[in-house]
Amino acid sequence: MKHTNYSSLSQHPGAHWQVLGELELAMGANAELTIRAWLAEILGPLNLHADFSNKVLSSAREAVLRAGQAEAAIPFHHLHLLVFIPAERASQAGTWGFFRIEKVEDGANSQSNPDHAIEFYLYVEGQ
Repeated sequence: MKHTNYSSLSQHPGAHWQVLGELELAMGANAELTIRAWLAEILGPLNLHADFSNKVLSSAREAVLRAGQAEAAIPFHHLHLLVFIPAERASQAGTWGFFRIEKVEDGANSQSNPDHAIEFYLYVEGQ
């Protein structure tokens, strides 16, 4: 498991998003407690409502479970969880939303097993 926190948020190339944090897990690891602790740590400074944080956690659990099931057909090297927030936030007040994107590296271009990435994009609605 590799845990990356970005003390000074890094800009995602070609987009208006900043990486809030990245977690790399080996497939097959019992990850629930690790994901819960990691999300609590990186989302804490945003002072999000508990219901919203729980929705992100539930979505992460669901995606990791699905990735584990897919791993039986396509063995993955690692599972990456990334959380992005807008590069420019006028205010943290307001209703937060998120969407999730899952990506699998093209195994044909990889000498080893491909990686699976689950990206969460958090945003303040209306901004």
